[in-house]
Amino acid sequence: MGPGQPMLNAVPAPAGAGAATSVPLTEDLQRPQFRVLVMVRYALLAITVAANLVRLPQARMPALVLVVLAAMIALTVVVHLLLRRRRPCPRPALWADLVLTAGLTLLSLPALDPVPEPAAYLPVTGFWLLTSPLLLAAAYGCRGGALSSTILAIVVFALRPGADPVTWGMPLTMIVVTTGIGWMVDQMHQSTGERERFQLAAAAMSERQRLNRIVHDGVLQVLAMVARDGRSLGPRGALLGEQALQAEHQLRSLLQDFDIDPERAQRTDMTHRNFSSILDRHASGRVTVSTPADPILLEGARARELDAAITEALTNVAKHAGPQARAWVLLETEDNDVLVSIRDNGVGGDPRAFEDAMRNGRLGMKHSIYGRIRDLGGVATLHTAPGRGVEWEFRVPLEVLP
Repeated sequence: MGPGQPMLNAVPAPAGAGAATSVPLTEDLQRPQFRVLVMVRYALLAITVAANLVRLPQARMPALVLVVLAAMIALTVVVHLLLRRRRPCPRPALWADLVLTAGLTLLSLPALDPVPEPAAYLPVTGFWLLTSPLLLAAAYGCRGGALSSTILAIVVFALRPGADPVTWGMPLTMIVVTTGIGWMVDQMHQSTGERERFQLAAAAMSERQRLNRIVHDGVLQVLAMVARDGRSLGPRGALLGEQALQAEHQLRSLLQDFDIDPERAQRTDMTHRNFSSILDRHASGRVTVSTPADPILLEGARARELDAAITEALTNVAKHAGPQARAWVLLETEDNDVLVSIRDNGVGGDPRAFEDAMRNGRLGMKHSIYGRIRDLGGVATLHTAPGRGVEWEFRVPLEVLP
């Protein structure tokens, strides 16, 4: 995130929560931060005013010092009023505050008498000038704080350049402190965002469980009754019962998809998917899916490609294995590989015929199956014989090898 991009990531409200709009997460976080910084700004302003009043008799232009102090008071009040509004403070106003702070600091040259080396040099804006980079650090994080404090540090060092530690110590300390505070702000926003995502996942999981109960108590029972009694109603009833059975299996698989489990989402990278849940969606009256109890995590793109190859193999079963053929899908892991076995009890065929079909450009086998598995760094193996069905075995690494 660059210094020109304020942190205003919005987290959408969960479905059914009754929220009309999404709430900017960082806006709620920044309000207490800005309140604290405004109090610090007033405190440093009081110290700076007192310091300048003490050295006012020695100033080269006392009237200019008083003008600068009045401008500092006015700028502090204006920024305070902007930060108190219900709407977030406009970010250009914070950068304008930085520019005005730098300009007031440069007035130290005509306003104050030169200080003999190597005495510590305190510009007319004193420690108050630190508050502008702190506000930008709260609004933009580490990069905004580092950039703004560096600008003011250059201005302060240009007023009194030199190699003495007293000379460059204050500007360097200002950069370190402001950058560190900006980094802490970044970490706080990140941790709060993760907490919000976890809460949304928990709310979605609760809503899903409520819908599961409704579907289970209504739709699934009706489908099971149609599948059971359809066979006694003749050929059309048997067909209706078979379709109801397939719909019941598909609906149960969908209800058992726990990819949004908030506990697992908290433990794992959100870019990975539980492949067991993906594979369960293929279960139907003619397809039996067996998966391990523990989740098998695959990166999202790899999971989609492997699922597409499995879908193509099951499509071939439906097209070529025969009207009564059934398929069995087994998912397991071995070392760092995921193994998928797809077996059917269909008509099978001659292995040489399958090889000839692939050489002759049968795209389903050449690209949709062999090509996808090869691109995933895996191996696809085919076993078949006339009257003995077809068996595919896909062996794919769990992670991309370096």
